[in-house]
Amino acid sequence: MDWFVNVNKQQIAKIIELLILKKTEIGVRIKGEKNPFRSTFIKLGSRPGESDSKTPEKQPALIMEKVFPEKGNSLIESSPDVLIESVLGEVQFRFKTRYLGISSAYPYFGIITEFPESLEIKEQRRDDRVIPKMPDFISVEFSFGEISGKERSYKLDIFDCSRHGLGLLVTDKEIELLRMLKPGDKIKDITFYASWTMIQVDAVVKHRSKIKSGKHKGQYVIGIESSEIIENCRPPQKRNNKLF
Repeated sequence: MDWFVNVNKQQIAKIIELLILKKTEIGVRIKGEKNPFRSTFIKLGSRPGESDSKTPEKQPALIMEKVFPEKGNSLIESSPDVLIESVLGEVQFRFKTRYLGISSAYPYFGIITEFPESLEIKEQRRDDRVIPKMPDFISVEFSFGEISGKERSYKLDIFDCSRHGLGLLVTDKEIELLRMLKPGDKIKDITFYASWTMIQVDAVVKHRSKIKSGKHKGQYVIGIESSEIIENCRPPQKRNNKLF
């Protein structure tokens, strides 16, 4: 499967926050060095001299532990840019960044690098997996719009999940989707988020259903199906409303 480029700052920040949360090891590649150095990200925060912020719009910086082996800590200061690479589950990530300075603020001692302009993502193809294992999906994000209008970005929570597909919860804020999407429509490049990974695939709308009972009574669910996600799929928590 080819690498695809994500330039959405909020999505990039979420992935980096997962790397921090999981204390995932990262490879730090410096030009001229055969092997990558090793480190972990410890904070997504402000650039040196700026007030702390985690919003991608304000271009926060990244703080990583000093790299190992030790010589990489001096090399990174003089390198025009470095390549960061890591893996979450079955998804590979990589992006370029550059050195900004040293963080000496307790407890975040380490190397400060800039927030990436883009992030490359690659997931192993389903056909290459010996034993497919799918994550507990939490939410999805996609862009959609009518032919005569501009596309809008939507982020919906997962309402229900079965071996046949996923149910996306439609609240009052996204109610226009019920008019725009009908069974058989294809949603391209829909991103599925789990607690530890993300997968981007195409999906087909299977149904639109009104919830008849429970916490979300009166709201709607859009059922979608994708050959990439139906096997071993299960919801993030038990739900009483089974629609398909």
